[in-house]
Amino acid sequence: MVELEILGVSQAEEHQYPVVLLRHENRVLPILVGIPEASAIQIGLMREKTPRPMTHDLVCNLLAGLRGELQSVTIYQLQNDTFFAHLNIEQKNPEGHVEQVLRIDSRPSDGIAIAVRLGCPIYAAEEVMEMAGQDASLLASPDDSDDTQDEDDDDEPF
Repeated sequence: MVELEILGVSQAEEHQYPVVLLRHENRVLPILVGIPEASAIQIGLMREKTPRPMTHDLVCNLLAGLRGELQSVTIYQLQNDTFFAHLNIEQKNPEGHVEQVLRIDSRPSDGIAIAVRLGCPIYAAEEVMEMAGQDASLLASPDDSDDTQDEDDDDEPF
């Protein structure tokens, strides 16, 4: 497993959906997500407060209420162009000792949205990076004017 850093959420020109960019060293793992999921990740990254809890905030609140602690999110498989992930959760007893470790199936986008809210690491299996990871230098060009516009546009995060 390799730990990933979230580079951000952007609109991929060749796709109609937003893409989450995750990096490990010089490799980037692009994951296409839906617009609501991209928005949820962006809200978490920007630490925006909403008037009422969003779905991923609710999951975080449920974890806390049930003495669960998200340890990490693991993107463990890529099959038929679909990524698979697990939420790795420690559930503690009232004394604070780990009672059980849970591995819950998740879409990567949901796992990422929860992880950014809780400050948890995100990992990918090395074989996932080998299959879908791209050379980071191929994804961005210094003279690509669209990247600059995206960074400066606060109204449209992706």
